[in-house]
Amino acid sequence: MAKQIVNTGLADNDGTGDPLRNAFIKVNQNFTELYDGQFDLSYNTLTDKPTILSFVSDGANNQVLTTNGDGTITFQDVGVDIDSELNVSTAANNQVLAWSGTDFEWVNNSGGSGSGGGLSNNAIIDLVTSADLDMSGNKVLFGNVYSSEGDLPDAGSYHGMFAHVHGTGKAYYAHAGAWVRLADFSEVGGGGGSSLQSRVDKSGTTPSLTDGATNDLDITGFKGYSLLSITTDKAAWVRIYSNGASRTSDASRLETADPAPDAGVIAEIITTGAETVLMSPSVMGFNMESTPTTTIPCAVTNKSGSAGTVGVTLNVLQLEA
Repeated sequence: MAKQIVNTGLADNDGTGDPLRNAFIKVNQNFTELYDGQFDLSYNTLTDKPTILSFVSDGANNQVLTTNGDGTITFQDVGVDIDSELNVSTAANNQVLAWSGTDFEWVNNSGGSGSGGGLSNNAIIDLVTSADLDMSGNKVLFGNVYSSEGDLPDAGSYHGMFAHVHGTGKAYYAHAGAWVRLADFSEVGGGGGSSLQSRVDKSGTTPSLTDGATNDLDITGFKGYSLLSITTDKAAWVRIYSNGASRTSDASRLETADPAPDAGVIAEIITTGAETVLMSPSVMGFNMESTPTTTIPCAVTNKSGSAGTVGVTLNVLQLEA
């Protein structure tokens, strides 16, 4: 039977619709159609219905549901005893599950709860220390900054490591169990014009000398230098040498005698009091020990007329590293 439609008319009480009795007759006929077996209330008798996925009744322990792509879902073995591998009872707060290559392990989540963190520090180290890390030409950007030298890690454990210490503003590398500081541009003299040096004063003082007495004086300066001036704090005779042996050989020379050209005397002055003698032109000085050092060997004779120490200051410009 075709579906019976109740005519409700065009407007309220306009007399164009089905009488009330006729309307309920149509309703009864529609229900009779349903209840007399035309629809058995079974999903299978419907038309244009969606496809229902086919399930197996149940799977075995440690199986998971998989699909073959046509709507059929089955239970399959995963090859791992998930219950024993996960061992959820050993997990701590904020840990994540990671595969070690042979087993599932709970590791600390460095990102913390709810932060979307990733692997723990140890897990990351394991990833990059098992083999060389080839970046295929890409850059590695990192900040390796420590507040002070005391904060640097053990150099013996991180041989070849580079680091920056904020407190000193310097760079360091680990070698032979120690941290070695790298010189910056301003500290490197010469070297193809990398930077120019400034003249500096290098000083020394003799022990107390009687008038006319002489004493050896070693002033720490440079291996090679340009001597610009010599200052004494009292009257004195000052000689500067290229090495200790030349000073010893020249010890008996009188003040009025000139040294031989190859005597190893760099320069000498005689002052009459507290005085600065300008070396014009400047004198090139150098240390000629078998292994050159920064020592500038001097001999100082007190000419002040009384006993006392003699202070000597050399104004020099470094010429050799």
